[in-house]
Amino acid sequence: MGALMKRQLTEIERLDLAARAEAIEPFVSRAILPMAVLTVAALLLALGSQSSFSETLAVWTFALIAVATVIMLRRHWCYATYGLSMLNFLAAIGILNSNDDYSRTFLGSTTNQFLLVWFAANGYGWWKAAAPFVAAYADDFDKERGQVGQWLADLKYGDRSGQVLEFSVQSFWNGYWTYRVLNLGRGWVVAKFKFRNLRGLAEYRVREPDGVTVMEQSNGKLRIEIAGRSIGDIDISFELRNRLLRSVGENLKPESSAKLTSLR
Repeated sequence: MGALMKRQLTEIERLDLAARAEAIEPFVSRAILPMAVLTVAALLLALGSQSSFSETLAVWTFALIAVATVIMLRRHWCYATYGLSMLNFLAAIGILNSNDDYSRTFLGSTTNQFLLVWFAANGYGWWKAAAPFVAAYADDFDKERGQVGQWLADLKYGDRSGQVLEFSVQSFWNGYWTYRVLNLGRGWVVAKFKFRNLRGLAEYRVREPDGVTVMEQSNGKLRIEIAGRSIGDIDISFELRNRLLRSVGENLKPESSAKLTSLR
């Protein structure tokens, strides 16, 4: 992300950055309540700590970062994402350094290993999300944020233009998701939701014009590639298949692919 921001971003890259921030924002908003509860618990633990100086200092450090993060969340400061990442990493470090009697039991060791991976993964996820989230909330991204917000509303609630394509996947490898895509002519807007739940936005991106391709497999089902990510065995309605056929301007043949073009 740092290298990306050092050069001039293209229009698609700026819109994609804003779209990624749009997908992260609900998760940030939902973090306020659990973070407030966690902060109170951390402060009570720090105030009543009778552990060694180093352990007490670690608890106070965690509690103060939690307080700062809650304040940023309440004031809608984008830097709260870095606070969420740091707290997860600190929790992982605390578990890694735990050496009490419970941690030496089989159950305690197994639980700690699970929590270690969980907190470390969450910390990495928030850290990875923080940079685009902060960058997209700069003042000069107001136009892009407004635009991707409008597109997301179109994807969720209305398709008066008839250009939105929807398909769902249900498999162990691809997961259980509903995708909605919108052709802009100059690029693609792609939103991934929880299966048949348009309130559960999981990912939101803006892709280049060649970022979405479609292929018919030998079993008659479709394989769609989105920015190199292949989603296979898609069984869609006859109407949607016809719309895809019209979009590529030719009949799809088994194991042949074509780029999706304008649906207008």
